[in-house]
Amino acid sequence: MIPVDSLLYKIDQKLNKLSSNAHQQIPLEDKILALNEAQIKLIKQKVDGFSTPAGMGQDSFKKRYEDLQRLVVTYDDGKLDLKLADPILNRWAADLNKLKPEYMLYEDSYVLADKGPCKDRKIWINKDLARHGDLQFLVNNEHYRPSFEYQETFNWISSDEISIFTDGTFTPSAIYIMYMRYPEYIDKEGYIKFDGTESKNNNCELELYLEDELLDLTVQTLATYIENQSAIQTSQMRIQTNE
Repeated sequence: MIPVDSLLYKIDQKLNKLSSNAHQQIPLEDKILALNEAQIKLIKQKVDGFSTPAGMGQDSFKKRYEDLQRLVVTYDDGKLDLKLADPILNRWAADLNKLKPEYMLYEDSYVLADKGPCKDRKIWINKDLARHGDLQFLVNNEHYRPSFEYQETFNWISSDEISIFTDGTFTPSAIYIMYMRYPEYIDKEGYIKFDGTESKNNNCELELYLEDELLDLTVQTLATYIENQSAIQTSQMRIQTNE
C-alpha cells in the first residue's frame, strides 16, 4: 500500500526546481488523474513481462508477477456461465462485464464440460488467446482443434466477451477465469469529481516498493503538461533504468 499523501508530496518534490516553486501549482485533480493513468501504465508494463520474453530470466519473470500478485483474481472467483453463441462454429460465450471485481487483463482459464455420461470434466484452454483469423486452421487441424478426450480447447476475447470452442461433441457449462482486475482508484479529498461527488482519501494499493516507478511515470506525464524539460529528462532516464 502506498499512501496517497506520500505520492502527492513527492510529485511536488520531483517537479520543483531548487530555486523556484513554479512547478508546484498543479491542481490536485490533475495530479490524481496523472497518478491513476500512471498506475494503469505501470501494470501493463509489468504484465508484458509475464510471458518471459527472450533474454529475461525466470527470476525477472517471477519478480514482475509478484509485483502485481494482489491484483490477480483466481479461478474460483472468476466463474462465468457459458451460452451457445454460434451453433455452426460451436462457439460458446460469456460476458466479461459480469466479473467482479472489474476485469482488466486476461491470464488463464479452463471450462467444465459434459459429454454423454461424463460430467464436469475440466477442459484447459490454451494460455495464448487465439486470433480471429486463425479460427479455421485451429478448428480443422487435428493437433489444435478442441478435444474432450485430450481436455483442451482455445478461446478469444472480443468486445468484452470471452468465447471458447468445442468440436460439437461436448457441452461446456461454465468458464473459470484467472485475470488481472483493475486497481482501486487513487484519490485524495479536496475536489469535486466529474460526476459531482466529493473526492475521498484512498491510497494506492500497489506494493510500497513500486512507489518510485509509479512516481516516475506520473512525473513524466505532468512534466510534459507544464513543460518542465528537466523533470521530463530525469523521469525518462529513471523509467529506462526501471525497465
